[in-house]
Amino acid sequence: MAEEQKSYPIPYRSQLQEKFEPGQTLIVKGSTIEESQRFTINFHTKSADFSGNDIPLHISVRFDEGKIVLNTFSNGEWGKEERKSNPIKRGEKFDIRVRAHDSKFTIFIDQKEFKDYEHRLPLSSISHFSVDGDLYLNQIHWGGKYYPVPYESGIANGFGPGKKLLVFGCPEKKAKRFNINLLRRNGDIALHFNPRFDEKHVIRNSLAANEWGNEEREGKNPFEKGVGFDLVILNEQYGFQILVNDERFCSYAHRSDPNDITGLQIQGDLELTGIQILNA
Repeated sequence: MAEEQKSYPIPYRSQLQEKFEPGQTLIVKGSTIEESQRFTINFHTKSADFSGNDIPLHISVRFDEGKIVLNTFSNGEWGKEERKSNPIKRGEKFDIRVRAHDSKFTIFIDQKEFKDYEHRLPLSSISHFSVDGDLYLNQIHWGGKYYPVPYESGIANGFGPGKKLLVFGCPEKKAKRFNINLLRRNGDIALHFNPRFDEKHVIRNSLAANEWGNEEREGKNPFEKGVGFDLVILNEQYGFQILVNDERFCSYAHRSDPNDITGLQIQGDLELTGIQILNA
């Protein structure tokens, strides 16, 4: 997985460091201005340009037509366009995600499912991508896979202060609850983070010696059924800082040794698209 956040030169061209596999997602975040007419996101074969090589996926965001146009360039010619109304507003931020599957791409705009696009060329033919047009490009993130739920994993080198957990996911359309647990070496839960749609709260707690502590549930539930989220949990010296969709949601004071976190569990009514542990 790769994550970068800054302002990129346009046109942006990049070679994928490894093959695009089913389950992976490309995230493109940026903004436009009132004068923006069009911008494009393209997956290329052999080179990140329009020099005659195939373009398995061309996404053209057109403010001048009020449409988003999807197409494929193959054997020297464009195929049949697929068009849909453009939900992105001029002058505003946008978040476009393209998730690959065996037979299709699923495109999300501002964390909501926008359209499926059946593969017309094999996924394995994609080696480059580009972004061009009337936009400011702020973030590119590529990675992920298919994750089983419930998900459980050890954390190599632990999750001590100075570490950051990123979870990309989407609650199911009929979700009741899901939870993310950070586990201690002895099986205790250092942090239990539990959005509950049935109660409209997000519960935070810890489990020690099979006993739950005092619940914390202040704040509104920032999660929506059927709408994707980006969650960040930072382990800091005195507590966890938790961000949802780039906005600070809460902090949670440590109730146990912050250096003794060795495992991760994710359970409940959600689809996981990415998990990453970084140095903060």
